[in-house]
Amino acid sequence: MNKSNRTLSKSKFLFLFILCSSLPLIAAKLALQYGWFNAGVSNKGQWLDHEIQLLPATEHPQLRWHLVYVQAQQCDANCEIALYTMQQLYIGFGRKQDEFNALIVAEQSPAELAKFSFITWQAPKTSEPELQNHILIVNQQGMVLLRYPVSLDPAVMLGVGKDIRTDLLRLMNYDRAGV
Repeated sequence: MNKSNRTLSKSKFLFLFILCSSLPLIAAKLALQYGWFNAGVSNKGQWLDHEIQLLPATEHPQLRWHLVYVQAQQCDANCEIALYTMQQLYIGFGRKQDEFNALIVAEQSPAELAKFSFITWQAPKTSEPELQNHILIVNQQGMVLLRYPVSLDPAVMLGVGKDIRTDLLRLMNYDRAGV
């Protein structure tokens, strides 16, 4: 093989390499630009668009997640159905119960809390109207990650409970804080 053929094959290889390397980047750019993908399909809850520190950071090494209901004024029907859903979720987690706790954030401990033995009460650190009457997933540092609306319709709440379970299990499985 002469020198000009080697130079030609080297430049041809370089051209093909650059072309093959740039095709995935170009495809990704086009997919983002034209919206050819479904954003946010891996989670069921609604991500917050800004950071909210709802709880103080947890020092307990095994307790990494919080399932929280933020009560608006008094514990009404929404509050009771949210507490019932959280209690059922907590019981349903079985051996993974040690990784999270369920609590209600309210000005005063509601009397209805006596019916739900696995849920604790905590006074609010902050008052965010967008969190009220929602079930939240909060991380170990006390930051709100996902929120789920509470509905009086039992069929809707069954779906919301499944969504919370799916998201919380995914977060627990991917959590590397204790590793």
